Amino acid sequence: MTGDELKTALAEVSLSQVDFARLVGVTSRAVALWMSEGRAIPGPAEGYLRLFQLLPANLRQIELGRLKERGTPMRDGMYGINFQGHQSAGIGVLVFDAGRIYGTDTQGVRYDGEYIFNETTHRADVKVKVSFPPNVVSVFGVSNPYEWAFDVTTSFDPKLNSGPLDVRTSIGQPLNAHYVYLRALPDAA
Repeated sequence: MTGDELKTALAEVSLSQVDFARLVGVTSRAVALWMSEGRAIPGPAEGYLRLFQLLPANLRQIELGRLKERGTPMRDGMYGINFQGHQSAGIGVLVFDAGRIYGTDTQGVRYDGEYIFNETTHRADVKVKVSFPPNVVSVFGVSNPYEWAFDVTTSFDPKLNSGPLDVRTSIGQPLNAHYVYLRALPDAA
């Protein structure tokens, strides 16, 4: 399916780019990339759309109604974090995008990881690798002359605009942190 064929198919069933993205579990930016042919349309998304086209109009409306009732459990976007260790504090920005997490902080530390929205607890379960450049001192007072890393885990309620984070680290030292939702990810032009 080409980008133009995708546009035509969505128009035929009166389905917006945003609603299609929500139905197939991707960002509207991903759908925009498919439409512009900047990225190939995955087979499952194309297959879902073809099945959706075969539904009678009343069943398509029921499916869209369920989607709107359900709401969006996970709010992808940019999140600010501030954190406090035993030795110092820091701030950073993390991007949550379709199950992936990446970001940086004021010391050039990199964050790479993943999240899963837990339908039972209604929280995002987060796992992130925190990578330090050489000679950068962590909030725990640890520094190395080479690149080094540790893992962190936490969970949070993505429907809240801000809240505390109880962060567990693979080096055994807890970290107090706070998150704030900054903004949604921009849609592709």
